[in-house]
Amino acid sequence: MTSTESAKKMLVIAKNLENNNPEQSFSCATAVLKYAMAGNIPLLTIQAQLQLANIYVIRTQFTEGMKIAIQARTLAEKLHAERELADYFEITGRIKIRTANYEQSLDDLFKSLKYYESLKDLAGTSRALNSIGTVFYWRKEYDKAMNYYIRALSISNQIKDTLEIARSINNVGVIYMSRKEYQKALDYFSQAMIYNQKSGQLLRVGGNMMNIGIIHTDLKEFEKSNKFFMSAMSIFAQLENYLNLNLCYLNMSYYYEARNDRTKCIEYFRKTYQMGRQYGFKTIEVDAVTKLQEIFLSEKNTDSAYAYANIRAELKDSLVVEKSQTRLSIAELQYQYDKREQEIRIENQRRRFVLVAIGFLLIALIIFTILILSRQVQKNRAIALEKKNLTDELEFKNKELTLNVMNLLKRNEFIIETSRRLLEINPDQHSGNMKDEVVKIAKSLQDETDKETWEEFELRFKQVHSGFYERLLALFPELSPNELKMCGLLRLNLTTKEISELTGQRRETIEMARFRLRKHLGLNDPQVNLVNFLAKI
Repeated sequence: MTSTESAKKMLVIAKNLENNNPEQSFSCATAVLKYAMAGNIPLLTIQAQLQLANIYVIRTQFTEGMKIAIQARTLAEKLHAERELADYFEITGRIKIRTANYEQSLDDLFKSLKYYESLKDLAGTSRALNSIGTVFYWRKEYDKAMNYYIRALSISNQIKDTLEIARSINNVGVIYMSRKEYQKALDYFSQAMIYNQKSGQLLRVGGNMMNIGIIHTDLKEFEKSNKFFMSAMSIFAQLENYLNLNLCYLNMSYYYEARNDRTKCIEYFRKTYQMGRQYGFKTIEVDAVTKLQEIFLSEKNTDSAYAYANIRAELKDSLVVEKSQTRLSIAELQYQYDKREQEIRIENQRRRFVLVAIGFLLIALIIFTILILSRQVQKNRAIALEKKNLTDELEFKNKELTLNVMNLLKRNEFIIETSRRLLEINPDQHSGNMKDEVVKIAKSLQDETDKETWEEFELRFKQVHSGFYERLLALFPELSPNELKMCGLLRLNLTTKEISELTGQRRETIEMARFRLRKHLGLNDPQVNLVNFLAKI
């Protein structure tokens, strides 16, 4: 298992411990956050921050919870992590419930609900619906609260999420208790307790027992009430959950008040006040000292009543200031976040403007480049066409020259053959003069033919391969006229046989001429082809 997988498992442990052991949960989440930040693992960082924010809310440290939640949101928005953004709005919505900022709480919770629904996250949807219902509960809009709790319960049952089933059932029970429909409330609290016992949610079991104890107190069923309160207090003491333990002390005070046990009633109200003062649960303190003031006032114990009245006044002022400070701190954090977001938006707008401007410039440059390239392509096409025309013309002239050469070959062959036959005439030996004359005519015809043939060949060759002889002589100035002729014939890729027929020389003579020409051209390597060599000049 990798370290990252271990960290993710530790985060799950932190989530499971958040109600039963917030301190241990906090330690696990802090360790995961350190690991994630050190390893630069953004998503794990966000999840650890949100878990810490959730624990701060459970511990009623709302400003700290808001601060770290906003850090998580900033990073989540950069990553477009919608599930984590949904968790963020669900947590901040609960913070704003606890600070009685119900309108903003609903805004956050409905954002959370929208995210969860778009992600098809049914567990998250159920949590958001339960939290929205709680807002309406505190606003005493019980019908609306019940509607959201029932929707949450339906979804929880669908996905068999026992934690949310228990939460939803408990919340429905709270609505029935507020309406004084005690039997229905008892049924729901009992069901919720069974689910919480099965899933090991001891803290929630304690909460269910405390609610059941309150109902039995209202029903004057004191033995049952005492049993459930004692069990709840035992759980809260075991878990060191002093907030719920303090609430249990307060409810035990009302229990003894209902039983007309003045001594125990005062004892528990004082316990409630002292624990509230010790741990800073000022709302519970106010309830306790208010009741103590009323008790002593009813007994005409004015000194004690006056003392508790002063404490109550100080606590209420302090509570108002504290709530105000908490709300202001949260509002300030929200303002700072919104301001930073506005600055980021402005900066992004500037960047987009610059990018658009650069984009337009690039488009203009691309268009200009395309136009230039288009003109160049057209120019290149024209040049290529001209070259093609020249090549075609050269090829045509080459073919024409070759055709002429072949015609010359045939004509020369005919003349040579005629000369040969004239020379072979065997006239009467007494006609010596006739033989001499025929021989002279034959040789003259042959010489004239050679001259005409070469002159015509040379004319045609220079038309097609202009500058060949000049370049050849520049490289090899000592070449003889016959060697130049041979180079021209070879440049046309004529074979030894064809050159022999054209010149009237024997093949052996042509082979010897080629051999001498190679030496004059410095081609001592037999691997070098003479024709290819001349074609490159």
